[in-house]
Amino acid sequence: MKALVTGATGFVGSHLAERLCAEGVETLCLVRGTSRLEWLEGLPVRKVVGSLERPEALPLGEVDCVFHVAGVTRERTAAAYLAANAEPTRRLVEAAARANPRLRRFVYVSSLAAAGPTPAEAPLDESAEPHPLPGYGACKLAAERAVLAMRERIPVAIVRPPAVYGPRDPNFVTLFRTAQRWRLVPVIGSPAKQLTLVHAADLAEGIWLAGTREAAVGQTYYVGSGTHTWREIAAALSAALGQRLRILRMPGLIARLAGEIGELKWTLTGKPQIVSRRKIRDALQPRWTCSWAKAERELGYAPKRGLAEGMRETARWYAEHGWMGSRGT
Repeated sequence: MKALVTGATGFVGSHLAERLCAEGVETLCLVRGTSRLEWLEGLPVRKVVGSLERPEALPLGEVDCVFHVAGVTRERTAAAYLAANAEPTRRLVEAAARANPRLRRFVYVSSLAAAGPTPAEAPLDESAEPHPLPGYGACKLAAERAVLAMRERIPVAIVRPPAVYGPRDPNFVTLFRTAQRWRLVPVIGSPAKQLTLVHAADLAEGIWLAGTREAAVGQTYYVGSGTHTWREIAAALSAALGQRLRILRMPGLIARLAGEIGELKWTLTGKPQIVSRRKIRDALQPRWTCSWAKAERELGYAPKRGLAEGMRETARWYAEHGWMGSRGT
C-alpha cells in the first residue's frame, strides 16, 4: 500500500505518518521547501516537495490512499479561512479523482468545529445537523461538502476530531506552561463545562481505520479518547506536573478582553495568536462534546490513551524538548 499525507510535518500529520510506517505503508509526505522536517526524522518516508496550490503536480496517480490532514487554524476572516482550507481541499480531491479513478480512499481530517458546539447535554453524533460557528467551523464544513461531492467518483471518508492533544501539540502547551509557572489552570466560565479530547495517537489510529475499513466509504466519523469536565482536566494536569494546581475562573468579559488583546498583538506583529477573538468565542461555548460510538461499531476503533496517561506523556514530552520554557514552535 502506498499513501500520500498532507500536513505530515505538523502535529497530527506526523503522528499519522508514524502510524502508517508502523503498518509498513509506503508513505509519501507532502512538504514545502520551507517546512520543518524534524518530526519526520527517522521515519522511512519519501518527502514530496509541492503545494496544495498545484495539486495536479502531486504524485496522486501513484498512491492508493490520500490522507488530507493539512489545514490552517488561525486566520482573521471567514474569506481567509475558506481560501486556506475549503478551496485547497476542493482542488485536491478533484485532482485526485482526475489523476487516479482507482484510488482506494481519500480521507479528509475535518473537525468537530464543522458541526459546531454541542447544544444539549448529550454529545453530538454524526446524525446531528451541523451548525458551525462562522470562520473556522464553517470552512471545515465547506471542505467536507467538497469531499462528499466527489464520492460518486472516488471512495471518500471524513474524520472529525474534537480537541487534539499529545506530544508535539503547539496549542495545549500554553495551558501546561501556565500551570507549571503560576500553579493555575485558567477556565473560562464553569469548571463543570465538558470537553471531548482525543490523543494524537488515538486520532492517528482512527484516521488509519477510516482509510482502510470498507465500512468507512462515504461516511463521517467522530473519534475521541474521552469526555471530561474542566475540573477533571485540571486534576489530570496537576498529577502530570506533580504540582498542586488551583482553577482560576475567568469571567466572560475578562476572557473577551484577552481575545481583543490577542487580536491587537496579531495586528501589530503580523503573527497569528493562540489567544484570539475566535478562540475566546469558542471557549465561551458551554460544551464541545461528541460520541465516537459509530467509529467503535463500524471501524473497530477503540481509544487507548486515558486522560491521566495522556497528560503525563504530553508533559514529559514538553519537558524533554524544552517547550515548557520556550515558545516551542
